[in-house]
Amino acid sequence: MTRRIETSGYSTSELQDATTRTEVDTILLALEPVVDSVMLLSALDYLFVLAGLFLFFSLHSLALNTLEGHAKLALVPKVGMVVTVFSRLFDSLENLWVVLIYTNPDDYATILIDLMNASETVKWALVGVEYPTLGLAIVLALVVRFTSLFDGHSVRLR
Repeated sequence: MTRRIETSGYSTSELQDATTRTEVDTILLALEPVVDSVMLLSALDYLFVLAGLFLFFSLHSLALNTLEGHAKLALVPKVGMVVTVFSRLFDSLENLWVVLIYTNPDDYATILIDLMNASETVKWALVGVEYPTLGLAIVLALVVRFTSLFDGHSVRLR
């Protein structure tokens, strides 16, 4: 499906990166013959958003369960859960703006381009926090689970 879309000379990510009406209109015109595939890819992107939400939320939940009793350490997966929800929310909003542009290529509101770009910017900023937070939560959970580093019985240096 992606190859079929790219035969137009553009990809869906190029539309999401477009910042002017002229750029968007040029890409929409090129994508017109494969718009069915583009719409299907947009729908599948929503499934990817849900899958990512469930995966990251589940991994943070496991880390949180392991870090139970370590209030300060448990903040990491809690923050990760919140960031995950918001990053997926902005990804969904970005997809919504794109779908609204696709469904009305001749008369879409220009504000949709700004909303699409803003949503994408916020999404990537959140993803830049989301992935490292998940990694840190997993590392902390493994350290707590398999070492005595945070059990309160470790020797403290004075």
